[in-house]
Amino acid sequence: MHYPLRYRRARSLLYVVGLFWLWLWLGSAAMMEGLYHSPLHAALAVWALAVVVLVSIPAALLAAARMILMHPRRTAVVVPLNLAPRRPQETAHWWYGEKAS
Repeated sequence: MHYPLRYRRARSLLYVVGLFWLWLWLGSAAMMEGLYHSPLHAALAVWALAVVVLVSIPAALLAAARMILMHPRRTAVVVPLNLAPRRPQETAHWWYGEKAS
């Protein structure tokens, strides 16, 4: 069976991580330069960037592994999101009768 949503989520995560690394490579220095007026803000920004860099590496590796393992095949069965068929609605008076007010 094939679950297309897992593959798409992994692909989206790879796009987001790729955009983050592109921004880190091209534009993060300009942002850090603007924070020199406050050493506290600059330290927090450096710490946040370090954390996001360290988290993005395993996240990208796991997303790539999920994309490889869940690669869509032409012969796979697509599982719809709504697995349970809807039952016809019954009238509410079956349990209290017609004499209830």
